[in-house]
Amino acid sequence: MQISHSPGARRLSAALTGGALLAGTLAAVPAVAAPATASPSAVAAPALTTTAAEACGADDGLPDSKISIQLFTHVGELGFGTPSPETIDRVLGEVANAGFTNIEPFSQPYSMPVDDYQAILDRHGLEVSSSHGSTDWDTWPETVDYAVALGQDYIGTGGMAGSYGTYEEALATAEYVNRLGQYAHENGANKIALHNHQSEFTTRYPHPETGELVSAWQVIEENTDPRYVTFQLDVGWAADAGIDVPAWIEEYGDRIELLHIKDAVNVNAEGDPRQVALGNGDIDLPAIIAASEPYVEYYTYEWDYAPSFESSAESYRYLRCYLSEGGGEQCQDDDEESLALGRPVTTSSIDDPARTGEMAVDGNAGTRWGSQWSEPEWIAVDLGAGYDLSRVVIDWETAFASGYEIQTSPDGDTWTTVHTVTDGDGFFDDIDLSGTGRHVRLYATERATQWGFSLYELEIYGTPTGEQPAPEPVARGAGYWSSEYRQVSNPDYTADELLCFLGTTRAQSDVFDEVIDLTTLDDAVQVLWAPKHDEWVDVIDRQLLGVWLNVAAGSVSLEDPLAGGTTVGDLLSAIEAARLDAGTTRADLKEYKSALEAVSARR
Repeated sequence: MQISHSPGARRLSAALTGGALLAGTLAAVPAVAAPATASPSAVAAPALTTTAAEACGADDGLPDSKISIQLFTHVGELGFGTPSPETIDRVLGEVANAGFTNIEPFSQPYSMPVDDYQAILDRHGLEVSSSHGSTDWDTWPETVDYAVALGQDYIGTGGMAGSYGTYEEALATAEYVNRLGQYAHENGANKIALHNHQSEFTTRYPHPETGELVSAWQVIEENTDPRYVTFQLDVGWAADAGIDVPAWIEEYGDRIELLHIKDAVNVNAEGDPRQVALGNGDIDLPAIIAASEPYVEYYTYEWDYAPSFESSAESYRYLRCYLSEGGGEQCQDDDEESLALGRPVTTSSIDDPARTGEMAVDGNAGTRWGSQWSEPEWIAVDLGAGYDLSRVVIDWETAFASGYEIQTSPDGDTWTTVHTVTDGDGFFDDIDLSGTGRHVRLYATERATQWGFSLYELEIYGTPTGEQPAPEPVARGAGYWSSEYRQVSNPDYTADELLCFLGTTRAQSDVFDEVIDLTTLDDAVQVLWAPKHDEWVDVIDRQLLGVWLNVAAGSVSLEDPLAGGTTVGDLLSAIEAARLDAGTTRADLKEYKSALEAVSARR
């Protein structure tokens, strides 16, 4: 999957076609799910202005009255505590210019007089929808008074306002926030709003009456008074904790009056998620918004330490206009595929065996290449044939290059510089250029940090030169494609959506040398592997893909137990990891083949 530059490009639309053809075949194959490994997607696109947003139709997205922004998005500008009046004025001016009319401050109440703060809000036409701040009982009256003076309905906290390491602690926290919420309600506010991270969902204990495992969030929800306490569901952290957010909202929606709307890649995967502008990540925001609209009063955008006010403007536009942005019946964006995806890579150095050059061309925005802490350093890609190049996209990690060159070569030895950057600012570079070559090298000459150079993804675009043949197929099996295109460890697509994905995968990839009609399971499996694989390994791939296709069809329980206290989901996760490991041998896979057959036999 490639970095996209149009909001919503990575999302599957609700209405898709072509799924019925596997209905009979899928039922014959077992399936389960494992913890999510989200496929990567886009990062912030160019800035969008408020004027552009106003071109949206009245019914295209959410109304301004329901859109807010958590000011922690721009904590880099505000700092912690009470910012100076000049800083608040400048930041709130930028927020208003991005399109927002509501804000959610953090660290409130400020030490500045509330009238002074109100004057700044009025100057920029802003209102306070809710806030995050201290929930200490001794200062709670001051917190409530400040919020009431600003006219806000909800007084929030960045967490649950108490501990929940044990069931008893969660009960005590619920009792405490009931007191806070009742005081707020009786003194002019509406409710206290509790905000989650991941641990509220991953902390679980047996319910004393049913014995069922319940999360801390559920215990606190069950034991708080809805008259005084509501929840601000942070969809990003919830998704990263493995929660099916739309389903969660459908079940608990009457207790969720606020959302933190954020988007991210590398969700519920190894390592932390990477936040991105709304509509550019892996979180299914349209489904979340659709599920929440009967309940939610405020959709509060947040990107912790966002890179710019422009990214906030883009995210505002998404919320206001998302129904007019790429809605339609397509199941995948029609962006061209990077010529670098999966191609051979060489580098000047690496700083860690876990950060090799191949990780910069694997289509995964959660993996990266890192160089030694020196300069110059470089990463080069062999495209397999000559191309007239048109564009290079670089997704930088924190250790970016402030100075670098894009170079081309016909043979990997003699290099020609086709583009030079002397004032790089990191984050994301999308470069139009002109040059010809089979090899492309990013030659980094100046470090912007004390570390080396590191990038999540290097993408290269262009067209073949002359009549040269296309590159030889890259050996990619079903394990590769299933991980890449189906989020195999959390396959949240229906069979219909999956088939649509398979079709566009075949259409946009050069690694397949024949047209495949998607009419049977065998045809679908053919789409997902290159034809030059070891035949024995193809048997594994066929079994593995069949299981995951059946997961999409929802025909088997996702937690079927296996010997040793594991589940079928655990088995599939292990198989995926082994199948994608270049060092895995036939002997290693044989064990998994037998295990897959055993699961099938149980059906």
